[in-house]
Amino acid sequence: MNKKAIIIITIAVVAIASVTAASIIIFGPKAASPSTTTSSSGISIDQATTAAQTYLGKMGYPDLGIATMQEYSNMYYAQIVEQNNETGAFELSVNKTTGVVTPMQGPTMMWDTKYGVTESGIMGYLTSSGAANGMMGSGGMMTWLRGTPTTNMAISMQQAKTIAQQYLDANLTGTTVGQITTYYGYYTMQVLKDGKPVGMMGIYGTTGQVTYYTWMGTYMQQKVFG
Repeated sequence: MNKKAIIIITIAVVAIASVTAASIIIFGPKAASPSTTTSSSGISIDQATTAAQTYLGKMGYPDLGIATMQEYSNMYYAQIVEQNNETGAFELSVNKTTGVVTPMQGPTMMWDTKYGVTESGIMGYLTSSGAANGMMGSGGMMTWLRGTPTTNMAISMQQAKTIAQQYLDANLTGTTVGQITTYYGYYTMQVLKDGKPVGMMGIYGTTGQVTYYTWMGTYMQQKVFG
């Protein structure tokens, strides 16, 4: 192989690595200022709830239920919990136009040690039977991310709350940490401004890494269940 070919291949590898790295960035150095609106479009929040409930019914986990369904300008967001102990299971997004339900990007895919990664690949809970047959198939990559399902994490809830508030003070002045939900591997926290919800964020239970859910858009409304 000549030097010109080696240089071309090297450039291609660097370009691919750059795209891959960019695709896993969850939030920028400073989150956009949250706001609220009263307008809505597409399917209703009740229709989104029905879609999420149907999705759960196909999974084969009778103990899971919707804790909250929140509407944002870009999507509906559902918090799924284990109804017998109110521990967070995972998070879902519902397309506002089509009603298609998918796992939420971010913490659910990266940090959920019980439902996020199975023995045979990523997101095994996506199958209608609930069997471990994830998107990457049997023997898929990243199986090591599963870890041990536990809510007893290195970062306590109080520590996570402190970390989250420090992030908000530095990036979203005037906002505070609201309701906290403990998942297997991480925490989610509702972000409040003047006592009203404006967004969501996640804290990794192992390192305290912060993820602000900028991709959801502007907060609009929510329904609380249970």
